[in-house]
Amino acid sequence: MSLVGTNNEQKIWNFLKSKGLSDYGVAGLMGNLYAESALNPLNLQQTYEKKLGYTDASYTAAVDSGAYSNFVKDAAGYGLAQWTYWTRKQNLLEYAKKKKKSIGDLEMQLEFLVEELESSYVSVLSVLKNAKTVKAASDCVLTKYERPANQSASVKTKRAGYGQKYFDKYAEKSTSKEETTVSTKITTAVQLAAKLIEVAKNYKTLYVMGCFGAPMTAANKKRYIAHHSYNAKPERSAMINAASSDTFGFDCVCLIKGILWGWNGNKSKSYGGAVYQSNNVPDIGANVMITKCTNLSTDFNKIEVGEAVWMEGHIGVYVGDGLAVECTPAWDNKVQITACNCTKSGYKTRNWTKHGRLPYITYTGKVETVKSTTETGVSVPISTQTGATDAVYVVKRGDTLARIASKYGTTYKAIADYNGIPNPNLIRVGQQIKIPGAWTPDVGDIVNYNGTTHYSSSNSIVAKTCKGGKAKITAVNKNSCKHPYHLVRISGQGSTVYGWVDAGTFSKV
Repeated sequence: MSLVGTNNEQKIWNFLKSKGLSDYGVAGLMGNLYAESALNPLNLQQTYEKKLGYTDASYTAAVDSGAYSNFVKDAAGYGLAQWTYWTRKQNLLEYAKKKKKSIGDLEMQLEFLVEELESSYVSVLSVLKNAKTVKAASDCVLTKYERPANQSASVKTKRAGYGQKYFDKYAEKSTSKEETTVSTKITTAVQLAAKLIEVAKNYKTLYVMGCFGAPMTAANKKRYIAHHSYNAKPERSAMINAASSDTFGFDCVCLIKGILWGWNGNKSKSYGGAVYQSNNVPDIGANVMITKCTNLSTDFNKIEVGEAVWMEGHIGVYVGDGLAVECTPAWDNKVQITACNCTKSGYKTRNWTKHGRLPYITYTGKVETVKSTTETGVSVPISTQTGATDAVYVVKRGDTLARIASKYGTTYKAIADYNGIPNPNLIRVGQQIKIPGAWTPDVGDIVNYNGTTHYSSSNSIVAKTCKGGKAKITAVNKNSCKHPYHLVRISGQGSTVYGWVDAGTFSKV
């Protein structure tokens, strides 16, 4: 049979399902295969690469050509299941020759794996066909099929966790058999915009990284907190755990994918009615999705309803009248309607970098000019607007979020949350970062000092104790220094600061 899927995990899932394994069984087996080989059929056990002088590819080629003749007896783990014992490797090699396939051929290895289960591991195969939990299937594969030296409880938990991820991605489609009907399938840009507005206005939502519309049931809360480090942060996990079960989780790009996958707000479905990777919409990130768009432009004087709007690491959809819908941890921490590169009364402003047509829907060709609405009701083109609150900082070599934050009198956490950066320690050179309510501290600004020490000079290493409170910036050292701002207490406000202080230790009053 020809393998079905666009990548190894899809091909493996579909193949094993075709052999009668339950969704739990497929997921449990795949979690173990991932732990063994990362689903790479060419994988040579890492500890043997240096010992044998081969890479994955060169070892495979040498075995195929006959240049390396000790495949059976070298004791090196190889392939999807990291076959190691000599009789199993001999059977694998003979099977490949019989099928006239490379020893590293994915389909051949999958067929051999199933033949092994059917002939030598009948009890394991029975569990994989009848398993009711991923953990049961995973533990069986670990202890009775793979049988590594370490079969501890922690290893069992880790492998079952890998399997659960595959179950979450693929089982919904086959077990629930949800169908994307005419009423929920989005085919036009106007439909997409209307649906997004509906979600923003009529549903309880929450920013949950990696979530494309799952209701916040107890099981889903546990799953998404466990699977994403951003969600596991104390402040984020507290928000997720506090959400009601009729709240739906999304992140920025998963909002778009979820709607295009048929999300319809069904609280009884694991993903709110969405069917993973349906309607020919792939599972890709924000920075990849924008590259798939056509008619890309940085000119917001010409934009169509339903176009994707993008900035580094973040994406939304333009819905008309100068507005966009996005899911962000900033502001309301949910799916929300915001002003798109303009100011609108009652809306927060997001200054996007570029926009373009999504390839999964059709467009009318009717363009709009993004305009700001002033307090007097007069609209002005985006090119002449002023007063946008975000500044854009382009990351340079050596930058950290903390260092960037210090330039603008904010904190690294505020910037990370605002930009949806899950790991504050990972930023890239050239990355564009929005600074929330950007403010560059300057002489004369009144601030609230949150620190407890001050210094006699901007490079002093001797700290003196002081009390925080209201103070005035009286000098700024714009050269590289340890303590760039000089503060003087405001009388009667409880502060005793009178000296040089660190950036990021105060906020504007």
